[in-house]
Amino acid sequence: MINAIYNTGLNGMMNSQTSVNVTTNNISNADVPGYKKQSPIYQTSGTVQSGGLTLGTGAEIAGITASMNYFVEQQYLATSSDASKYNQQLIYQMQLESTLGQSDTTGLNAALSGFFGAWNTLAGDPTQPGAWEEVLSTAQGIASTYNDTYAQMEKIYDSIDQEISAQVVEANSLIDQIAALNAQVAANPTDNQAVDARDQAIRQLSTYVNVTVEYQVDGTATVLAEGRYSLVEGQETHHLSHQPPQSRQSLMPSSTYDGNIQFSGESSEEIMVEFIDDTHYYASLDGGKTWITDESGNPVVYEAGDADNPENIAGVDIWFDTSSGSHAAGDRHFVTPKSGLYLENGDGTFLNITPLSDGQNSLASDRAASGSIAGLFLTRDDSVMPTMDALDGLAESLIWETNLAHSKGAGLEHHTSLSGSYAVKDATLPLAESGLFYGDKLEAGDVEYVLYNDDGSVASTVSITVDPATDSLEDIAAKINAASGGDLTASISADGTLEMASATGLSFEVAQDDANLMAGLGLNTFFTGTSAETIAVNSYVANNPQHINAGAVAEDGSVVSGDNTTATLLAALAEKNVSITVGNVTFNDSLSSFSSMIVADVGAGVMLAEQNQAYAQGSNQYYYDYQLSSNGVNVDEEQINLIKYQQQYEACAKVITTARDMLDEVLNML
Repeated sequence: MINAIYNTGLNGMMNSQTSVNVTTNNISNADVPGYKKQSPIYQTSGTVQSGGLTLGTGAEIAGITASMNYFVEQQYLATSSDASKYNQQLIYQMQLESTLGQSDTTGLNAALSGFFGAWNTLAGDPTQPGAWEEVLSTAQGIASTYNDTYAQMEKIYDSIDQEISAQVVEANSLIDQIAALNAQVAANPTDNQAVDARDQAIRQLSTYVNVTVEYQVDGTATVLAEGRYSLVEGQETHHLSHQPPQSRQSLMPSSTYDGNIQFSGESSEEIMVEFIDDTHYYASLDGGKTWITDESGNPVVYEAGDADNPENIAGVDIWFDTSSGSHAAGDRHFVTPKSGLYLENGDGTFLNITPLSDGQNSLASDRAASGSIAGLFLTRDDSVMPTMDALDGLAESLIWETNLAHSKGAGLEHHTSLSGSYAVKDATLPLAESGLFYGDKLEAGDVEYVLYNDDGSVASTVSITVDPATDSLEDIAAKINAASGGDLTASISADGTLEMASATGLSFEVAQDDANLMAGLGLNTFFTGTSAETIAVNSYVANNPQHINAGAVAEDGSVVSGDNTTATLLAALAEKNVSITVGNVTFNDSLSSFSSMIVADVGAGVMLAEQNQAYAQGSNQYYYDYQLSSNGVNVDEEQINLIKYQQQYEACAKVITTARDMLDEVLNML
C-alpha cells in the first residue's frame, strides 16, 4: 500500500513537470502566428485492491491537445479569401482610376472639351491662324491623352498578369507544403507542431484561393478549392496553372468534324459557340446561360467561315479549319482569348476555373470566385479590360465622326493629292467585304469632286456612284479615272490604300460624299488610327493647317474663306448622340457623356471595392479574434496554470515524503 502511495505521488510529480513544460511552451509561442494553445489531457489511472477496498492510483497524461474551433476556422478561411480578393481589387482599381487623372485641365473629359471648344472658336473666325493652331494643339492633346491613358492601362493589365503568375507559384508551393505536413501528421497524429504548421499553411493558401477543409480520421486535411476541386488529398496534390489564351471543343457523338476552332484577338470575355446545324451557330459570353442577341432580342445566328471569312464576336475573329467532316447540332467550342486559371486534373488535363461573371455580375459557381488570384482576374477582366475597350470605342467613334464631317469639308487650300490612311486586305473584293476597318460605315450613294484651275476657278466636276456591296477598291479607282478624263487620277498603293492626284495645273475638293467613301478610306480626314492606342492627327493636316476643313464646297463649286459649315458641325459634335460600339454592345450617346461615363464607372468601382474590402476585412478580423479567444495563448491564464502545476508538484512531493516517512516507521518497527 505504501508503495502505491509512493508511485501515485511520483506519477503526479511527472504529470506536473509535463504540464509545466506545456505551459512554458504556450508562453514561449504566444506571439507565433498560427500557434494553437496546447493543454495536457489528464485521465484517471487504474485501481488497486486493498483490504477489500478499491483504491485509485492517481492520474496520468493521456496526451496533449491543441485547441481548435473548426467551424470558426472555416469562417475565418472564407472571410480571409474575400478580404484578399477585395484588397487586390482595390489596389488595381485605384491604379486604374489614377490613369484617368481627372481635373479641370487634364484627363479624358478635359481633353474632349478642349477639342470641341477649339472647333467652336474656329467656327467664330475660320481665317484666324491662332484658331487653326488651337484646333491642332487640342487635337494632338486628345490623341496624346488617349494614347498615354491606354498605355498606362496596358501596363496595369500586364502587371496583373505578372502578379497572377507569381501568386499561382506561391499557392502551388503552399499546396506542396500542406501535403508534406499531412505526411508528418499521418505518421504521428500527436505532432502538434506539424499540425499547427499545416493549418497555418492552409490559412496562407486561403488568401490566394477560397478553400474548404475536411479533416480526416488520421489527422490529415483534405483541401478543396471553392468547396469542390481537390487541391490536397493526404499527400496527393493538384496544382493551379496560369495558362495562355486557348480553345477547346465538345462535340456530339454524331459529329464528324475533325478540325479546330481558330481565333485572333484579345477579349476579357470567354466565348462559347453552339452549332444549330452543320454551318450555323449561336454564341454566348456567360457559359451558355444566354445567347448574344440582336436588337429584336433574337439570338444572333453566326456562320462558320474559314480564315478569309471570320465572324467577329466580342472583338475576337473566329473561324474554323477546313475539314472533311461536318458539325452536328449541339457541337460546342469554347474560346478563351485571354490568359486563364486552370486546375491540374489527375489525368494530366486541366480544368478551366477562371472567374466568370455574367451580365448581372453574378459569378459562376463552378469557377474561382474568391481569394487574391480571383480578385486579380476579376479586376483585369471586369474592370481594366472593359475600361480599355470603352476607351477604344470612344476613340473609334471620335475618329469616325470627326473624319466623316471633315472629309466632306474644305479648307483654305485645295488638294493636289491625297493618300488614304485605311487599307483594304483585298482590293478586288466589294468594299463591305474587303477588310476595310470602317467598311460597315459605307453606304450606297454619289461622290462628287470639283477640280479647280490655278486661278481658283472651277475647271470641271467628277461624279461617281458607289455601292460598297458590289464595288471593290479597284472599281472605285477605275470609276474615278473614267469619269475624270485624266484630270483626277486614282491608284491603289502596295499596302491597299487609295491615292488620288489632280493633273498638272489643277487642284480639287470633295463637294459631295453620300457614300461616306472618303472617311472610310481615310482621305481628306482629320485623324488617323482606329483606337485609343493608335489615334493621331493626320500629318497632312498637321503639316499644313490650311487643310483644316472649316468650310465646305458651295453649290457653285466655290469655297468661301470665311465659311464655317464644317467647323460648326464639329463643334456641335460634343453633344450630338452618335453610335459608340464596345464589344457587342452599341451605345447611342454623345461623346462627352460617354467619356464622363467611363470616368464615373471607374470611380464607382473604386468606391465599391473600398466598401467590400472594409466589410470583408472586418468580418475576417472578427473570426480571427473569435478563434484566438479559444485557441490563442493568454499569458495571464498560463501564469495561473504555472502556479497551479507548481502547487500540484509540491503537493505530490509532500505525498512522496509522507510515504517515505511511513515506510521508515514500518522499518523501525521491525
